[in-house]
Amino acid sequence: MIFFLCLEFLQDTTLSDTADIVQYEAHRIIYDLEKSRIVLKDSSYITYKDITLYSDSAYYYIDDNILEAFGRCDLRQMNDSIKGNHLKYNIENRKARMMDGKTQIEKGFMKGREIYWVDEQTVNAYAGQYTTCSDSPPHYYFYSPRMKIYLGDMVIARPLVLYIQGLPVLAAPFWFVPISSKRKSGLLPFRVGNSRAYGSYIRDFAYYIVISDYADVTIQLDAMEKKGIMPRLEAVWDFAPFTKGQVYTSYIKEMDTKRERYSIEGRNNSEHFLFGSSFNFDIKYVSDNNYQQSYAETTLLWLEKEITSQATISRDIAGFKNTVVYERRQEFVDTISSTIREKAPSYTLSAPSRTLFSLISYSLAGHFVRDHSRTQTDTSDVVGANLHTSPTMQQNVLDLFTLSPKLDLDLAGYREDTAGNKNQLRFGYSFSATASTNLYRLFNVELLGLHGVLHKVTPRMSYTYTPDFNFGRFPLVAGIPQYSKRNSVGFGVDQEFEAKIGEKREKKRIARISVNGSYNLITDSLSSVGFNVDLPYNPFPKPIANFSTQLDGSINPYTRDYDYNISNTTTIKNDFFSLSLNQSYTRGGIYQIWFSGDIQPTRNWKISYAARYDWETKKLVDYSFGLNRDLHCWEAIFSFNQLGDNWRYDFKIRIKEIPEVAIGRGLLGYILE
Repeated sequence: MIFFLCLEFLQDTTLSDTADIVQYEAHRIIYDLEKSRIVLKDSSYITYKDITLYSDSAYYYIDDNILEAFGRCDLRQMNDSIKGNHLKYNIENRKARMMDGKTQIEKGFMKGREIYWVDEQTVNAYAGQYTTCSDSPPHYYFYSPRMKIYLGDMVIARPLVLYIQGLPVLAAPFWFVPISSKRKSGLLPFRVGNSRAYGSYIRDFAYYIVISDYADVTIQLDAMEKKGIMPRLEAVWDFAPFTKGQVYTSYIKEMDTKRERYSIEGRNNSEHFLFGSSFNFDIKYVSDNNYQQSYAETTLLWLEKEITSQATISRDIAGFKNTVVYERRQEFVDTISSTIREKAPSYTLSAPSRTLFSLISYSLAGHFVRDHSRTQTDTSDVVGANLHTSPTMQQNVLDLFTLSPKLDLDLAGYREDTAGNKNQLRFGYSFSATASTNLYRLFNVELLGLHGVLHKVTPRMSYTYTPDFNFGRFPLVAGIPQYSKRNSVGFGVDQEFEAKIGEKREKKRIARISVNGSYNLITDSLSSVGFNVDLPYNPFPKPIANFSTQLDGSINPYTRDYDYNISNTTTIKNDFFSLSLNQSYTRGGIYQIWFSGDIQPTRNWKISYAARYDWETKKLVDYSFGLNRDLHCWEAIFSFNQLGDNWRYDFKIRIKEIPEVAIGRGLLGYILE
């Protein structure tokens, strides 16, 4: 005999075998005592610990600790939820199975014919689909007969098929898709493709290691059929203000050329280093200057003519700043040959600025440097040191003008001069004085939005004297000044025009005009007179967002020959179009145009462009073009760059939320190469 107890009420509780309370609600609750179960009809609601179950109807098997739900089911645990049409949930081991289930995982959505909630961090799906597209049906999804989802980490599928608009596009025997919003150690998605340069390849096969909340390391490997194996390593850390930086290295011994090629780059900033010092470096070593260009796939990298590395450590001791610098400059003659110049090391001691007799400001600095350079055929090594000071005084004379005399003093020693003499000393000095004043006049102008114009005139005159020390026998050493004979008078006038503009009467500079020159007392001759005109004010309304013009030039006062350069920058911008136009014209017919901008004809299309046009050769010297298409959950990107005979393009379609997943030109084989 079966006993039923049917109650028309909404809520009740019962104790499970684990003595935890199960709460439930429904429009109808039936107690089946024979089968030891509770039947919830019509809008059932069950809560147990941290889980909540909504469904059309449900069975609670008390002895087995099983919840079974039918109809529209929604199982929620913590911040996770699985929806489907049939659920079985074991209260004791907290495992669940949902038929035709759907769940949201981080940035994406998962659905499957059967979804098993294995534990709090693991979900298995059969005939599963994963997508980040919120539309129904989605624009794309990954399908796999078997999927394992590690919540907050990744989705592993075997095998995997990518569907776009319901059509299968790509397949792989296995794949994994990162879904974590947090930093976690693990494998990163790699790329498989084919190209003329590399042959068949696997690139960016990497393992990401989270060392702490402030540091991580990525170990990477590229395998290329024609080139060989390229290991790469990248380390990033941020323990500011103690240390913050990154290091990137790569190496390959090319199979086709037999060349060993490498790159080492690193930078660091430490405001608090050892014993109260600061330490910074920015280093770069490469085997040749087209190494990065050879293996870059997305952006066209121009050949670098000079590569600089520098490391600096400094500390203040009793107010004196001590700085040690290592600097390396590598100037490439061609793609392989180069000249290397090093400061190894350079030391500077700087004393704080002081005032003498409340009139004269001065500071003392000491400098030691070893300059080492080497080429393919020669090497040189120069060592020098100096003590330097520049006492300066600034005095107002009768409230008419400001007089600023300055004396430059330098004592230097060299390990060897150009004649081979050892331990040589030399002393040099130079004197200069500048007199200047400021004159003002206000014009009450009410025209074209101007509300008054302030005209400021700054005339100045200077005198410079340096004796003939005949220092030609001393080698050039960075940081040690070279004194040459000079006796001249300089002059100049600066003019500035400021105005209050518009209803808000904002102060803006509308023009600046400068003229300068000098008279050489030794040769009894005038130098060329230089002039500069700067017009930064934009008088035009929108859509012209910027309009500025500069004029630079010089005139020979004897022959009246002159040179000049005119440059202009104009920016036009509105909601769907922008253009930045830079023009430069130099006397003699050298005219070049740079322009860049973007066009957004529709909400989903965007075109970007940049180019330089040489008027003399009547052709584009370099240019780039980009096309971007918003595909809802995807975006399509095309770019093309060219400089001279070097050109490169890239095309890819990638998922916005998972940019590591992309279909690029490498997957399209030789056709686009």
